[in-house]
Amino acid sequence: MVIMRKIKIFLFSLLVCMSCEKNDNKLLVLTELKSKEGFNFIQSLNKWNDLKNKNGNSYSYTTTFGSWTGYGYTTEFKIENGVIKSRIYEAFKINGQDGTKEIIETYSETIDNLGTHSKGAPLMTIDALYDVCAKKYLMANETDNTLYFETGKDGLMTMCGFVPIGCMDDCFEGVIISSLDWMK
Repeated sequence: MVIMRKIKIFLFSLLVCMSCEKNDNKLLVLTELKSKEGFNFIQSLNKWNDLKNKNGNSYSYTTTFGSWTGYGYTTEFKIENGVIKSRIYEAFKINGQDGTKEIIETYSETIDNLGTHSKGAPLMTIDALYDVCAKKYLMANETDNTLYFETGKDGLMTMCGFVPIGCMDDCFEGVIISSLDWMK
C-alpha cells in the first residue's frame, strides 16, 4: 500500500511536469525547493496523505490574507469525509495606532448555500490546494517570480505561491494555511 501511494505521487508529479515547457526544471522545483523545515513538495504531499489516511479525511483549516494596509481576511473550511461542509469568512482592519482588530464583514455558508458569496478563499479541500500548488503556483516562471513553499514541522504545507520580482505591495499569489485541525 505504501509503495502504491509513492508510485501514485510520483506519477502525479510526472503528469504535472509533462505539461510544462521545461519538464526537468519543473520537476526540480517539486523536489528541490525546500521549506525552512526541510520538506519539498513531494515529501509534504506524502506527509499529507499519510496523516489524512491516519486521521480520516475530516478536518478544518483556515487560510489567511493580510495586506500592508492593515486590511485582511480569514476563511475557515470544514471538510467531512473529503467533502466541504462549510465556509466562514471574516474580513478585518487593523488599527494602525493601537493594533486592535476590527471585524468589518462576515458570512457563514453551509452545505445548502456553499459558494454563494464572492469574497474569501475559493472552495477547496487541502487535496485541491496541493494540486493547485503543484500545477499553478510552483510552475510560475522562475525568471520573473520568486517561488515560495513552506511547511510546518509536521511537513504539511502552510504556504505555496509566488511573488513577481520587483513587485512591492500585496503581490503574493498563492495560499497561506494558518491552521489545520483534524476532526474527531
